[in-house]
Amino acid sequence: MKPITSTNGGRPLRVLAACRLSLDDDSSSSIERQREKLREWMYANPHCTLVHVTEDRSVSGAVDLKDRPELGPWLAEGKRDGWDAIWVSTQDRLGRDDLHFMAFVKDLLEWQKGIYVHDDPSFDVTTETGRLIAYAKATQAAAELTRIRQRALDSRDYLRRNGLWAGGNLPFGYKPVPLAVGDKVHYKLVQEPDYAKLLREIAQRVEGGEVLARIARDLNERGILTWQDHLRTLPGPDGHEPKGVRGVKWHPSTISRVFKKVSCIGWVQYEDKETGKIRVVELDNGEPVMFTDEPILTSAERATVLAKIEERVAKPQRARRSVARLSGIIKCGTCGQRMNINRITHKLKGGLATYERYRCASTTTAQQCSMPAYIEKDFIEEYLDELLLGQLGGKEEVRVVKNAGEDHTVELEQYRARLARVEKEDEQGWYDDDRESYLKKRRNLVARIKELEAKPVIPATVTYEPTGRTFRKKWEGMTDEEQREYLLAHNVLIGAWRSGVLPKQRAAFVWLGDLVEASRAMGVEHDRMRDAVWSFTRSNLTEEQEAAAKRWIERVFPEGKELPF
Repeated sequence: MKPITSTNGGRPLRVLAACRLSLDDDSSSSIERQREKLREWMYANPHCTLVHVTEDRSVSGAVDLKDRPELGPWLAEGKRDGWDAIWVSTQDRLGRDDLHFMAFVKDLLEWQKGIYVHDDPSFDVTTETGRLIAYAKATQAAAELTRIRQRALDSRDYLRRNGLWAGGNLPFGYKPVPLAVGDKVHYKLVQEPDYAKLLREIAQRVEGGEVLARIARDLNERGILTWQDHLRTLPGPDGHEPKGVRGVKWHPSTISRVFKKVSCIGWVQYEDKETGKIRVVELDNGEPVMFTDEPILTSAERATVLAKIEERVAKPQRARRSVARLSGIIKCGTCGQRMNINRITHKLKGGLATYERYRCASTTTAQQCSMPAYIEKDFIEEYLDELLLGQLGGKEEVRVVKNAGEDHTVELEQYRARLARVEKEDEQGWYDDDRESYLKKRRNLVARIKELEAKPVIPATVTYEPTGRTFRKKWEGMTDEEQREYLLAHNVLIGAWRSGVLPKQRAAFVWLGDLVEASRAMGVEHDRMRDAVWSFTRSNLTEEQEAAAKRWIERVFPEGKELPF
C-alpha cells in the first residue's frame, strides 16, 4: 500500500502498531528500534493517529497472529473497530509463516483494513501484483525460519551430545560454569553445593522410610527456598537484578518430580518431536551422555528412592477419622494378626464417653483367634513414649545415612533393556539402511553388559548423622502418622495379650529394632545386658508369652547378627 497522502474520510487514520521479537532478554533493543521507526513514520504522516503499540516479546514468527498475546486481542471482533490500519517495521514482523501471512492478508482485505510496512513504502496488497510480491517475500521469510530452526536444532543436538548446557531451566542442584570449546564459550553444569547436599539429604530420608509430606513440611519450617525460588534470587543475564522469590512452598509432588527426572543422576534427556516422548541422549556405545562430571546421585541411589516412593503410592488409601500410631506395628500375642483401633462409646450419667483400644483384627476378619487380644490405646502408647523418651529424650537425634557401596545391578538392567530396545528397533527396520551403525551399537552394549557383570558387589553401609535437635523435640513435634512411619522404618515390633502373669492385667512387649543402633549413635552406652533389657522390654508376660515374643523377633532379626537374649 502506498504512503498515506490523505485523511480517512475526513478523519485521521487510526493506526495499530505491531512490534514483535522472537527472543527477548534485557540486553535486547530490537523492540526499541521498532519503536524508533514507528516514531519516524508517524512524524512523516502527521494526519495519522496512533491507537496502540502491541509488543509481543519472545514470540516466534511461526505463531499465528491471532494467537499472539498482545496483538491477538486487537484482531478479535470486539476491538477491530478501533483501528483502520496495522503498521510493522518490516514484513517479517508480521510472521515467518507464509500460510499464516496470506490468511491474515485475506482477513484484512475482508475487514477493509490496511497494512503499512515501514521499510517497504511500496508494499501494497490491494492489487494482485502486490499480493504476489508480498507472498514471494513471505515464502522467503518462511524459508529463513526453516533455516533458523534447523540451525537451532543442530546447535542443541551438538550441545546435548557433548554434555553441554543448551540453556533453559537449570536442573535441580546444578549451576553452569563457562567452558572454552575452541574459539567459543559454552557451559558445563556442576553441583550447586547447598542444593546438591539437600538433594542427598532428602534421598536418604526417603530411603529411611520418611514420608514426603513430612520432609516437605520440615523444609518449609526450616525456611529453605524451593529450587524455583532459589533460581529467582540469582542475578539475571549480564548481571541484571534478580526476579525475586514468589514464596513457592515445598510439596510432596515437588520432591517426587525431582527424582523422576534423570537430571538428578546427570543424564542428558530431550523430547523426541516425532513421538513426544522424553528420551535419554546416548553415545554410540549405548552409554547415556552426562552433562556433569559429578552427578548428585548414582543410578542405584535414584532407583532406590523411586522404589520407596512407588511403594508408598501403591499402598491403598482409605478414609479414616484419625491415624492410629501403632497401626501395623502392634500384633495380637495369641494369633500374630495385626491389631486395629477400636472405639467403644458408653452412655454415662455425665454424658457419652468414648474409649479407644487396640483389638485383634480377627474380630472383623474371617481368620480365627482362640483368644483375641485387646489393650487400651493410652496404656500401650504411653508405655512406648516413656520407654523412648526415658532413654533418648535428652539425646541429640541422628539421621540415617546410607552409603550405597558398589552394586551395578540397576545399571546392568538398564543396559540389558537398551540392548533389547535396539534389537527391537532393528526388527522394526530402523537400521535397514545402516547395518554398520546397528552392529556397532549392539557390539558396544554387549561389551558393556559383560563388563558390568564382571564387577564386584560391595555391600552398603549405614552411618548416622546428628541433626542438631533432641530426640524429644523431634518425637513430640511429629504427628501420629509420622511417629507411626518412624517406628515402621526402624522395624519396631509390639505384641499384646489380654492378660499375663497377673490376671485381668494386660501383657505386652516392645522390640525396638533398629532404634538400638541409632541410640548408640546418640550417645547411649550399651552392653549386651542393657540391650536385652531396653531393646526387648516386657510387661506382665508369662514364660510362654515371652518365648512366643522371642520367636517373633527371631523371624524379623537381621541375618548374621546375634540376638541380645
